[in-house]
Amino acid sequence: MTDTASLQNLHDIVVPGPVASWPPAPGWYLVMVVAAAGLLVLAWKGWRHWRRNRYRGQALRELDRIRRAHEGADVRQLPALLKRAALSAWPREEVAALAGPDWHRFLDDAAGMECFASHVGPVLDRLAWSPGPEGMPCEAECAAAMEAAHSWLKNHRAPREQA
Repeated sequence: MTDTASLQNLHDIVVPGPVASWPPAPGWYLVMVVAAAGLLVLAWKGWRHWRRNRYRGQALRELDRIRRAHEGADVRQLPALLKRAALSAWPREEVAALAGPDWHRFLDDAAGMECFASHVGPVLDRLAWSPGPEGMPCEAECAAAMEAAHSWLKNHRAPREQA
């Protein structure tokens, strides 16, 4: 005669065990796939950006070498350095034939500057074309030209970078 409604027949509540963390729910697999794809896309874009701007880093290192050498012969390499950097970023047909005021306007337009056409451009021309030390620009002009070249190398936007 046991009464099924008797309080003596009650038992403690059985607590289930902890939930396993592995394997995850199916939604987490989707999250992992999307995250991996996103990381791959970011890595690919970063690699493309690095490859596209590798010439810029090389040109800046060369400019630093010219600044440290601080000799007339080395400063004369500045115009050629700018031309090489431009040829690395723009099509040869667009840049190779530029000289004088056209070249200076190109440099200003490419970096959104106003210094090459106004005062630094003639200094670059003297560095490139003067036959000897008598045609060399003064120290302040060389420093201004190197600063403008540094700014141009850091800030110019090539057509491939705008896409």
